[in-house]
Amino acid sequence: MELKPLSNTMKTTLTVCVLALFTSLAACNSEHRSTEVDGSEATVASETGGLPADVLYATRPLMGGEVYRTASFQAVSLLRFDTTQVIQVLDTSDVMFVKARVHRDTTAYTGFVSKAILPE
Repeated sequence: MELKPLSNTMKTTLTVCVLALFTSLAACNSEHRSTEVDGSEATVASETGGLPADVLYATRPLMGGEVYRTASFQAVSLLRFDTTQVIQVLDTSDVMFVKARVHRDTTAYTGFVSKAILPE
């Protein structure tokens, strides 16, 4: 099988496609960085009016989940939450769960949330 050299038109098309790909990747990367800045602890703290002394950090979950009474998926669920709610992390010593506080309406629920659904 013999390879033929690319024509000028094909070279130009290939160059434009490669530049478009790099531009798209750069845009995605800068959008990701701006999301990280918006999700910072300072922003979350200002939205919640400051963090209590027992809170290590506050974050929003990557997906909806549940606050469990104990650090077990078989435990009683105290509350379901979604990605719009702020989770205040109180303790990270467990391998699979964090001790967390979630506010709904005027009530604060303290329990355990899976580490897998929280950003690192």
